[in-house]
Amino acid sequence: MPSDANQASDGSYTSLLERFCRTKDVGLLAEAATLSEGFIGANVGPMDIKAIHDAAVSKLIDSNDLDALVAAHRVLLEVLVAYGVAFSAISERLLAEADAAASVDPVRSEDADRASQERLALLAVVSHELGNPLMVVKVNVASIRRFLEERGSWPEELDQREEDVEVAVSRMLALREELLAASRDERRELEIVPLHLQRILRRVVRWGALQASKKRIVLTEDCPPDLPYVMGDDGAVLSILTNLISNAVRYTEPEGSVSVTARREDSRVIVQVADTGIGISEEDQLRIYERFYRTDEAKKAASAGIGLGLAITRDLVSALAGTIELTSQIGRGSTFEVSFPASSPIPEGCL
Repeated sequence: MPSDANQASDGSYTSLLERFCRTKDVGLLAEAATLSEGFIGANVGPMDIKAIHDAAVSKLIDSNDLDALVAAHRVLLEVLVAYGVAFSAISERLLAEADAAASVDPVRSEDADRASQERLALLAVVSHELGNPLMVVKVNVASIRRFLEERGSWPEELDQREEDVEVAVSRMLALREELLAASRDERRELEIVPLHLQRILRRVVRWGALQASKKRIVLTEDCPPDLPYVMGDDGAVLSILTNLISNAVRYTEPEGSVSVTARREDSRVIVQVADTGIGISEEDQLRIYERFYRTDEAKKAASAGIGLGLAITRDLVSALAGTIELTSQIGRGSTFEVSFPASSPIPEGCL
């Protein structure tokens, strides 16, 4: 991290920490959340943020002043939660840049398969880099929560926000595992167990709502309370649903809509993600599950993206003994339907 960026980040954080510990003004916590954007822009990682925090605490706070220490942890929590949520978007940009850097002119390439392997090899390197900051955020948020709960100072309003960062971090960690497996031309091992699909779906929809609100897109969810459990792997199902919802939001124009519905059909559970977006031509529908393939319309609508999301989604659906179907029209939107095998009966004590 450059020294000037370090000094600017250090000064901003230290100043905010001092003001909050002195005034306990909760309005300053919103300001703390915005600091994450500056940290990311200056290439300041979570470990750097923790180091800045520790230095500021040792400078400003007496180790015996419990109230001030709790206040300081709340500031750090706000920054890390915001950092974790924002980092998923940053990660996608990094992956897109890696893909662009590894692209090979097909006219000059001696072997198209080798070009694809070169892309995957570079993506594997990038995915390794993604793992550390994401895990640091996850571990630090959990540690801060324990610290505050032990002192009766965990703010209830942060329960939902902690879940938001958990979904964002889990999504990127799952993507990281898929990229690593793809780089080795294999599939990662899955743990097939009964899953409460309704809970997973609602978590993902809440995460998607954050992205949709930025584009003024209406995101709705219809999931019946008696929806049965499904047989699947938690990380795989999370990847499937977040990929589909993320794509729907990404390729839908502002003021559009995305709907997510779930229903049971015989021994299957069907999840449908429908949008009013740019749509996919019949010709492109034949290729959308190919690695690195992106339609011309998709490239125009969103520069970010590497053409791996749907390929990963299809492979995961297949590994879970599911099916995926698409209906779409250019300019009218797309609807993806994914089916999962239902679990019946549900083992006692299964969550």
